[in-house]
Parts: sequence; structure tokens; C-alpha cells
Amino acid sequence: MPTLRYAGIGARATPVAVLADMTVLAGWLARTGWHLSSGGANGADTAFAEGTPAGQRTIWLPWRDCNGNRGTDCRVLSAEAMAECIEIAAPLHPAWERCSPAVRMLHARNAAVLLGDTLGRPVDAVVCWSERGAVTGGTGMAIRIAEARGIPVLNLGSMTPRAVCERLAAIRRAVHRS
Repeated sequence: MPTLRYAGIGARATPVAVLADMTVLAGWLARTGWHLSSGGANGADTAFAEGTPAGQRTIWLPWRDCNGNRGTDCRVLSAEAMAECIEIAAPLHPAWERCSPAVRMLHARNAAVLLGDTLGRPVDAVVCWSERGAVTGGTGMAIRIAEARGIPVLNLGSMTPRAVCERLAAIRRAVHRS
């Protein structure tokens, strides 16, 4: 039976109550066998990571010690991998040419968060928060990558935690039936 993987992401400005829900949700997902893939940013990424044991999470970093992240669960993208991630992200960003090189790398690492180290093993779902479920900022980049790849996006900005859990349980049942 394959390990189910989800991207746990969201805006740095995620409301405190939603951050708490994310940490609880991450704990439930870890206990039911899901593996977290995230980007190590403050806010939502950190909340998901706090609820997930190190052995059940992968934190994708555009450069070493990004945002103070280090440890066995952190993966720093090589120059080659980053170039491949940029190829995916650049056409999906509405103003790529106005982004600094560092911001481009932060946006691009979302491709690894969603598609894995070889960009060929998509997560089974994205759990995120953006205000009113909008497609904006770094979270918006991840949502656009997910939509382009047919990955379900469960946005706590437009869904209740219970509805997200129900959808994740349905995804789990569907994967285990196949």
C-alpha cells in the first residue's frame, strides 16, 4: 500500500485559530499514515510541521537553512532541481519578471513541495489556507501548480476543517481501493 502524501501549506498571515486547526489536522494525518510535504515558511507551513513527527515530513528548502530550517527532514534543492522547478513555476506566475531571484526560488520550491524530488510523484492532496480561498501569493503558486496537475486542493479559507478531513478520508479510501 503506497504512503499517502499531502502538501501542508498556506499564507504566513494565516489566522491563529486556523494555525491551531492545521497542527491538530497534521497530527491526525500523521497518525493515519500520511506524509507531510511542506516549504518551511512561517505561519501555515510551520503549523503543519509542528503537528507532524520528523520521520513523517519533508521540508523543501530553496537554500540551506532557509528560515532557520535544518534537520534530517529538510531537503535543499540542488541547482539542477531548482532550475526544473523554475521551469514549472515561471509560466504560472502572473508577474514573474517582477520577482527578485530569491522570491522566484521561494515560489519555485512549491513545485518540489507538490511533485517530490524528481518532480514525478505528486502529493495526493494539498491542504492550505488562503483568505476566502483566493489564489494569491506563494500559496497561490502552489494552488496553480496543483490545479495544473489535477491535485485536489482543500482550502481551509473556504472549507471547514471537518469538510477537509472528510475529503482526505475519501481520498484515502479511493487510493486504497485501487
